[in-house]
Amino acid sequence: MAQCVQSVQEFIQDSFVPMVAVLSSEEAEKVTRKNNLNFAELLRPFCRLTSEGHIRDPNNQVQPVKNLRICVNNVLTSPTPASGALSPAQRRLLNEAVLSCQPQEGVVTSTITAGDYDLNFNGEFTIRQLHM
Repeated sequence: MAQCVQSVQEFIQDSFVPMVAVLSSEEAEKVTRKNNLNFAELLRPFCRLTSEGHIRDPNNQVQPVKNLRICVNNVLTSPTPASGALSPAQRRLLNEAVLSCQPQEGVVTSTITAGDYDLNFNGEFTIRQLHM
């Protein structure tokens, strides 16, 4: 039987991570292609928190977060040359993704502000940019 070098907790943390979809502009992709990367691949080295962070749970208790990892994936779109618009299927998938991330009425969330972003924890992981 194979030996696992990770503890059960580490294995679960690495297996079940918050996922972020990246929809980048053609210009951003063009710049990152110079280094043989796409934009999502450029972000991946920054997707693991190596230090300990703290969040507040719905009961307002401070909880330590160690080794937080976020999975960043590219949303591949291939619009037709005649039109740069999303297809109806792509639009429906994006609408469903956005609607599923909206906080429900009356649900208590924990929020961490990091620079220009609010990190909301309510059983799901969402990132929203603050409006300045």
